Amino acid sequence: MQLLQFFFLLLSVLVVLQEVIVQRFGEYKKTITSPGLHWCFPNQLQISHVSTKLNTLDLKNIKIIDSIGNPINVSAIVVYKVVNSKKAFFNVEDYDSFIEDQSQTVIRQVVSKYPYETDDDSPNLKKENKEIQIELRNVLQEKVAIAGIYVKSVMLNELSYAVEIAAAMLKKQQAKAIVDAREIILNGTIGLAVGAVEAVESNGITMSDNQKAQLVSNILTVSLSDKEAQPTVQL
Repeated sequence: MQLLQFFFLLLSVLVVLQEVIVQRFGEYKKTITSPGLHWCFPNQLQISHVSTKLNTLDLKNIKIIDSIGNPINVSAIVVYKVVNSKKAFFNVEDYDSFIEDQSQTVIRQVVSKYPYETDDDSPNLKKENKEIQIELRNVLQEKVAIAGIYVKSVMLNELSYAVEIAAAMLKKQQAKAIVDAREIILNGTIGLAVGAVEAVESNGITMSDNQKAQLVSNILTVSLSDKEAQPTVQL
């Protein structure tokens, strides 16, 4: 029976995408990386398993001030894996907690450099410009390299204004949408009015400057008004 127990102490089973840190008397001896059945001398032996599978870290509701002073709520997804088991085991207490803390720090640092949204194509958080994603990933990679971790991607998952300014920013967006719509309608109406004057004159009807101005004014009034036009007949 003792011989059988001794025999099993000599065996260590290693599965795919897993590595084993071997220590003896507290001293690092080797890292086993190939899957299969491995023999290990049992005397004062310490065996620690480290997974090298891809992991997903879901960071919820981080409150950040953007580059123009607006408080926003940000969530992010970080995909990572261990590529150096020795560093992950010895250099940090808990590599999962380590990357979570570093991820939150990096997101606050990088996101605060950009505005929530812009009126042009410059990098902003709402459009999640690729440049921002690359910066998030690179900065985080630099910070967690000491733990033997490879960062595959950092993606902003949810993004919104903080509750205290959400209503005000919604009104601002609605007002901007109305102004943009009015501008489009105005440009189209001007073209329509000019075309109407040219069409009348091309049919041989002569109009005075006052009549042209009145026709243009009527078309602009009808097109830009929020209410239906009320036809009138001059007596």
